[in-house]
Amino acid sequence: RTTFLDAMHGGKVHLARFILDALDGRIINSKTENSRTPLMHAVCLQDPGTRAKFTRLLLEKGADVNCQDEDGRTALSHACEMGHLDVVKLLVQFNADPDITDAWGNSALMYAAFSGQTLKALHSNNAHYEHYIGFL
Repeated sequence: RTTFLDAMHGGKVHLARFILDALDGRIINSKTENSRTPLMHAVCLQDPGTRAKFTRLLLEKGADVNCQDEDGRTALSHACEMGHLDVVKLLVQFNADPDITDAWGNSALMYAAFSGQTLKALHSNNAHYEHYIGFL
């Protein structure tokens, strides 16, 4: 897992793909010490090109798009908080659920509202606004 994450953070897509294939995808949903999956790490990468490539690679290899970390956060909520619209759209295409709530009761929609950047993408993919009218 560490080698895969090292490859990801180094932007080495071919090496990461090789590692995934060599391990028959067994690490695709593995969790780090804070219960984050490779997909959660991928959506938080700073470089947009690298972020999109790794997110797509992991989703196409079967990453659980709705997996939650120790705080109940999903890859979608992390991407929304960071304002990474490119991967928000990709996650939603792979059926990420915008209504999953974390340990504090926040959904991806709420994180999108906090960041102010990704609300429109979630709305166009049927996030349930009626749950958040008082909040927004």
